Amino acid sequence: MTLQPPRSLLVASWLTLTAMAAGAEPPTAGDLAAAVAPLRAPESPKPQANAATPPTARVTTLAPGASRPIAPSTTSDTAASPSSPLTAIWQNNPIPTPLLVGQERRIDFPEPIADLEVPKDVEGQSQIILAPTGTLHWTARTPFAPVRVLATSVSGTLYQLQVEAGRDGTIPGPLVITDPVLEAVKANPVDERARMERAAHALLPPFLKKETSAAAGPHYAELARFALAHYTGPARLIPKLNASRLKVSTASTAHWLRVQSAFLETRPLAQWKVEPFYVTAVGVFNHSPAQVPFEPRALRGHLRFVAALHPILGPQGSGHSGTVWAVVTDQPFDEAIRDDAALTARR
Repeated sequence: MTLQPPRSLLVASWLTLTAMAAGAEPPTAGDLAAAVAPLRAPESPKPQANAATPPTARVTTLAPGASRPIAPSTTSDTAASPSSPLTAIWQNNPIPTPLLVGQERRIDFPEPIADLEVPKDVEGQSQIILAPTGTLHWTARTPFAPVRVLATSVSGTLYQLQVEAGRDGTIPGPLVITDPVLEAVKANPVDERARMERAAHALLPPFLKKETSAAAGPHYAELARFALAHYTGPARLIPKLNASRLKVSTASTAHWLRVQSAFLETRPLAQWKVEPFYVTAVGVFNHSPAQVPFEPRALRGHLRFVAALHPILGPQGSGHSGTVWAVVTDQPFDEAIRDDAALTARR
């Protein structure tokens, strides 16, 4: 890039050289200034201190594909954005839950929700999405008066919301519901197995809640729960007992039934030794067209305790014709019912 000297400097140099070549006196500084003055660009006038600032023109932009200018926004980003999350403590009172028409609001329950009851007319005016984690997304399409919404959690807690929708107001922020009971459990976690044991112990009749020494062994109810738990749920919920599994004959046995042997089939499934007792899980199947109630007095043998998983057996083909009995004895199951079988045969 070549730098060009100013035009006024070139003119001044040319006048000086011309005068010297002609033998004349070189021009003075004043002569040069007067010669090049017309060539200089006029300076812009400085703005006066008290002059008013000219108004700035408003520039509007067009969005891609828009047919008219976008009006400048008159609200700040803070006003247009939702409010910060609001925490509500559950105290058995309906929780106010205002909605703004056309704006989705998120409601977080303390635990997953098993059932949500919304009035039919309000349900038709809203878009309601319930996530498996207990998060509710609610968008009101039209305004509606306050209504009561019932949410039942998986643990059985009934949460109540007082929901209403309007067109005016700010966008409500997410609503986070906390339950003091659940918070206390989280702060002091309880072993699931221990909780199940305490719940089961609370259901025992008073005569089974008496304390016994370690030498006396576990309660009959504990043995029955141990045997039945193998057929009712996951292995992690089976009570912890010092039990050893033993072999047992799985052949069908009917002689230990007094009056129901014609239509009930019993078959040992598994047997455990829990000092000083034996506990056996017996499968029972009803082959009659009528219901059969559980009747422990109709059983023969040297039996300590018998419990049934279902108190009534449905008729054959009903889908409820089978169950499991838990039998507690002082000796192996085969021996406990064998003596009565021999006595019955001699008679």
